[in-house]
Formats: sequence, C-alpha cells, structure tokens
Amino acid sequence: MLDIDLFEHIENSEVLELLQCIGIKTKTFKKNSYILKTNAKIDFLGVIVDGKAVIKKFNYNGNPIEIDKLNTNDIFGHNIVCCGINKSPVDIIAQSDCEVLFLPFEKVVTPCEKLCKYHIQLIKNIMKMISKRNSVLNKQIDIIGQKSIREKILAFLNTYRNEKEIFSVPYSREEMAKFLCTDRCALSRELSRMQNEGILRYKKNLFEILK
Repeated sequence: MLDIDLFEHIENSEVLELLQCIGIKTKTFKKNSYILKTNAKIDFLGVIVDGKAVIKKFNYNGNPIEIDKLNTNDIFGHNIVCCGINKSPVDIIAQSDCEVLFLPFEKVVTPCEKLCKYHIQLIKNIMKMISKRNSVLNKQIDIIGQKSIREKILAFLNTYRNEKEIFSVPYSREEMAKFLCTDRCALSRELSRMQNEGILRYKKNLFEILK
C-alpha cells in the first residue's frame, strides 16, 4: 500500500502518521461490487491502491454508459468534491478485486497547525495525480474528436506507440470500441481494412503501424 504515487517522497514512518492524523481509510472490494454508487454522499478523494475499476453513468434512457476506467494509482472523486458537489453523479464498479484508499477531502486540503512537511508533500502528490488524470482525459477528447473512425484508431494507437515498432494496448476490442465511442463490429471492420491496405498489422493486443 505504501508503494504508490500518493506517498511519493514520503517516508514510511511519515505515511503511518498521515494515516492516523488525516484518518485515511483502506477498504477492499470484490470484483463487480460497487466502490461508489450514484447519489451516494461523497466527501473524500479515492485512490486505487491495487486493481481496476470502471466509472459508469446513466444516460437519459436509463442505460449505463462507461465513461472512464481506473487502474492502480489512479485518483477519483477530485472532480466532484473540488466543485462542492456532495453527491456522486456516477457509479464506480470494481472490475477486479480492488484495494482502495479513502482520504477525507477537508482534512487533506487543510494542513494541521504543525504544517508537517509530509502533509505538504501529500498535497503536491495529489495535485500531480489529478494533473495526470486530466491529461489522460484531454488525450481521450483529442482522440474521439477526430472525424473518422480510422483517424480515431490511429490517434489512439499512437498514444501507445512510444517509438516502438511493435507495441501493445491495455484494452480489449470491446473496451477499445467504447473508448473510441463506436461499436466493436465497426472497429473490427476498420482494423481489418487498415491491415489489408498495409497501414498496420495487428494480432490481438499487439500492433505495428506501417505507414
């Protein structure tokens, strides 16, 4: 639990003090159980210590829509409590067994009278984690803002390329389709066309962009 981005540059002994001072709680969730439900009270920041989860929201027809994914080291709740909203507008559901830290928002953003250096470092770490999450969301907006599904696919794949000839993406076809705001059949057809046209090669989650 201590080896996560939230406690970066904070000694283990200081982390233990933080846990007591701020009242940080740890809770485990089984796969498919709710970490947070729509309309539940929220006055905390959450951090996935281990595992993965999905954020879902109901549309106007009452159907759940996957709007984001959470993995180890991801923070959640910040975009809700920082706006002064005290009820969750989304469901967060564990996609695997999860360990989650819950940090009371007011105690986190209000350092104690001692102004402990590790509390200040904690706030810096949280800001860094929030910036990282926002960067991911901005990247997704850029990708789904492309005009065609082919352009979306190439923009998506290039975020994982990292100058490697062959690279993997951490998404199934269904998950990739949801990320790109399309359906799996349309995604599979376009990938097949792109491979036939010599634009890319792929096998399961391994891809190579040829031109």
